Amino acid sequence: MKASSFRILTLVVLLPLLGYAQQNPAPSQPQNPCNTLPYKVFQGNSDAKRVVLNRLGTSPQFGEIPKHTAQSAYSHLKRVYQRNQRGIKKEMDDLLIALGYTGFNDPSFTVSSITPEILPKGATGWMGAYARGHKYVWSELGRDFETFKIKAKSGDCYIYIMKKCGNAFHIPSYFPYLPPTPPVPPTVCVEQQVTISAKGEISSGDVMNASKTMEIVAVNGTKGLCLGSYPVASRATYDFNVKGEMSYSKTIPVCVDQGAALPAAMNLTLPLNLDYKITKSEVMVGEGDKIYLNVDEKQFKALGKAYKDCPVTASAATTTTQAIEKKVLSESPSDVTIGTAGATKCADQKINFMGRTEIQDGSIKSASPSVTVIGVYKKAGKLAKGEMPEKYLCLGSFSVPVKSSYEVVTSGLSNVSKIFKVCDANGNPLPEQNVNIPVTLNYNFTKQDVMVGDYNKLYVSIDESQYKKLAKSYNRCCKDGKEGSCVEK
Repeated sequence: MKASSFRILTLVVLLPLLGYAQQNPAPSQPQNPCNTLPYKVFQGNSDAKRVVLNRLGTSPQFGEIPKHTAQSAYSHLKRVYQRNQRGIKKEMDDLLIALGYTGFNDPSFTVSSITPEILPKGATGWMGAYARGHKYVWSELGRDFETFKIKAKSGDCYIYIMKKCGNAFHIPSYFPYLPPTPPVPPTVCVEQQVTISAKGEISSGDVMNASKTMEIVAVNGTKGLCLGSYPVASRATYDFNVKGEMSYSKTIPVCVDQGAALPAAMNLTLPLNLDYKITKSEVMVGEGDKIYLNVDEKQFKALGKAYKDCPVTASAATTTTQAIEKKVLSESPSDVTIGTAGATKCADQKINFMGRTEIQDGSIKSASPSVTVIGVYKKAGKLAKGEMPEKYLCLGSFSVPVKSSYEVVTSGLSNVSKIFKVCDANGNPLPEQNVNIPVTLNYNFTKQDVMVGDYNKLYVSIDESQYKKLAKSYNRCCKDGKEGSCVEK
């Protein structure tokens, strides 16, 4: 670019609360103090057509600055000032005098007076040193450009020196009218009672079916009769109930405007999530792999006509039960400091109220339901009219020991998060806090039954010979154990 000098330079003010204004100030708007300076650049018509600048350097003023640092800019301007080509020293002194300095050599004008910046695309203002005559043209930056901001000595004005060409660039900026800010009432610290509570209840149950081949033995004292081995079904049923609750109360110093109504006590009622899971179940019928039927002498003789003797061991009548250890897994209760009583500033603090308890436990129940043993004979060959092929003999009802064992995991969980505006000495945001509140759990098996066979009936197969021998001592019955002919009409 062809260099030229000029004597009238620009000043600029850019207020941090504003963008780049691109119009003259309205009459009702107080002017930027820099815009009252008697330089023609401040008296131009900003409604003029803009020149969009996509590149710089075609008409340099103070020349290109090597690096985008304050030191580089200061050193470059100092060299230009000392060389004084085409009277540039006077031009630079006039510029700095307009900014409040005595000239370039003013001790107050240092590297700290210069700040590297990036002017964004769209910045609009007066660009100096266009061709001859040192014109100022209303210009718009077509892209981002590196620049240096030079502050006035008083600090309330500044101009830009473009890095690429060293040209002065002034962006008019005005103070808009702002209505007066209403006074902010002072805050006071008051105590607010916060209560957290949670309750829940669930009930459920299940049925578990199993089958095991077992030997049925009629026992009288130390004598036994083997009635045979049969699949013995069992049906275990349980109902389970869980109740839980959680409670917590704390006084918190909260921040309110002076004169405002005092905050009411805060009561938060939460849902409590309850759950249970059967982790292990076991059902035992009889004694190990055998069911022992205790019969009297008369019954033993009657059954002895149809069945053979078998040994009875003393250990067969004893069983062991494995104990179930109860374990309670719960978060330790905690209390945290929320806010600072008596402070005068406000801060937001998030509190996470969390409750969780898990209990591993179990239940063992023993019973002796009355089980009816029914002998079943299936007749082969020709049947009389109305005669059923199956014939049943009721061999008696006996107490059969059963035992049901369940291990269960019961859990309760509830949580809520709340942000409080609390009193604090500094008024800075406070880190969130966790408050652990254990859940109180009550649980029990409201039903725990075991049914043996087909609704507490066991069927043993007998042949024709056994049927005839047993029929002399036992009554004929129906399949369900009731007396009768069981002949369908």
